[in-house]
Amino acid sequence: MARFVSIDIGNDAVKGFLGDLETRLYIPNVIANVQDREIVEMEKNPLNALHVEITSSALKNKNGSFAVGKLASKYPNNDELTPDQDKADSDQPVIMLLTSLAYDAVGQFTEEDGVIEASYYLSTGLPLDETKQGKAKEFRKKLKSSQHEVKFLKTPSLEGKIVRIKFEQVLVNTEGFAAFVDLTTNNDGSTKNEDLIGKTLLINDIGGLSTDSAIISAEAEVDNEYSNGIKKGVSTYLDNIIRKVYTKFKYTIKSRRTLVEIITNEQPEEQYHIWVNGNRVSIKDIIDEELSVLAKEEYKLIKDMWRNVPDTRLAYQIGGGSLVLKPYLSELNQAEKNYPLRFVSEDDSIWMITRAYFKILLMYLQSKGISTQKQAIVKE
Repeated sequence: MARFVSIDIGNDAVKGFLGDLETRLYIPNVIANVQDREIVEMEKNPLNALHVEITSSALKNKNGSFAVGKLASKYPNNDELTPDQDKADSDQPVIMLLTSLAYDAVGQFTEEDGVIEASYYLSTGLPLDETKQGKAKEFRKKLKSSQHEVKFLKTPSLEGKIVRIKFEQVLVNTEGFAAFVDLTTNNDGSTKNEDLIGKTLLINDIGGLSTDSAIISAEAEVDNEYSNGIKKGVSTYLDNIIRKVYTKFKYTIKSRRTLVEIITNEQPEEQYHIWVNGNRVSIKDIIDEELSVLAKEEYKLIKDMWRNVPDTRLAYQIGGGSLVLKPYLSELNQAEKNYPLRFVSEDDSIWMITRAYFKILLMYLQSKGISTQKQAIVKE
């Protein structure tokens, strides 16, 4: 039987709900070309040491060997997505997606003759600007019509396993509208936050590489004219912080994810601090300098959107970028327009798009009369 999954290929990480709305998967969006690796002792958790060979006609390079996620972040030649890359055209999102599903498949499908045949209904999405360019259709076709095989190389407990992935169906959603679905729909499909329905909303999804600004009309439709996406997110500014910290302290912050953890750390004595030669050092001035610049750009975008669509009632700030920018945006807003800005919880800012994709998939399956009883255990 096919498995139902939703995957948000975020710029900072891949987030997935696997089979139900309880089982989460989180893998940092980092890859490195690694043919072989020397090991003193194998890591205990396979998610910390994903080392795979992928053969897929969906990739420009049809075959390659990669470290993925946490393992990849340890390699100096690792790749994180850059602003000039579209998700729909890049190999990296496909590598992340296939690795995630192969990891899931090992525990869910039976192995026959040394191969695991895995079948999926997938709900995923693309940024607003790529959807407007018509890229959703080709992205869906690329995934659905290709042959995909993932072989685990030096990955603990999975080494040597081969997974072949087939997609029964691929839904490619628009990220901004998905957030609206999550804000107004319970996990069982019933309506929540009824006060949001029938109002014009701005959903500002601040990601790593882009910001999706979706205007949702009173009729619960994306406003095609004024909804917009810009190739600006927190990643470039995080990279600047990492570079400045190295220049000043000769200290290397390994990845953007590590830096976000420093910025959002719940322990006040650890937040904005690094440890250099065993001594705690504040990098708040560097962080403030960079993130203030981005907050001004984002606030200008909010003002532009409100000017274009003056009957907007509320503006939700979501996405991983909204977490690090919240104090800076709030301060700007208090000093200027005092718009009704809403920020979601840390958990929601990370997971709401993925959860929305799963809800949309459940609605699709229901409309097609496909039973979800065995697979999708939906709890509120």
